[in-house]
Amino acid sequence: MAIAISVTNVDATGVTTWMTGTLVFSGSYATGGDALDWTAAMETAGASGQVVASGSGPQQVMIDSQNGNAGYYVPVQGSGINNWKVKCFAGGGTEVSAGAYPGSITGDVVAFQAQFKRLQ
Repeated sequence: MAIAISVTNVDATGVTTWMTGTLVFSGSYATGGDALDWTAAMETAGASGQVVASGSGPQQVMIDSQNGNAGYYVPVQGSGINNWKVKCFAGGGTEVSAGAYPGSITGDVVAFQAQFKRLQ
């Protein structure tokens, strides 16, 4: 199942556009990572008047727990804006097993920060 993206802030005052928000995980995890599609986030950025370059995925992404979860999250760049992945790991570095997400992930507050090429 895809990861839901909620954009909380867009800053395009510099030469790049920075976007922050949260990710919500639901359904089942697939070994190798769950799908992350940036399309809706980019549409949100456009709706707020802060436009990112069309068809250009993030140049840099950071994802982290905001409530002290011992696990961690790794973004995996895709070939386009709609086929990124997020790999989920338990504390100690073991990838989460395929199947239903554990409560430690569905109950986590997972924040992201992404940098996009700004539309000139």
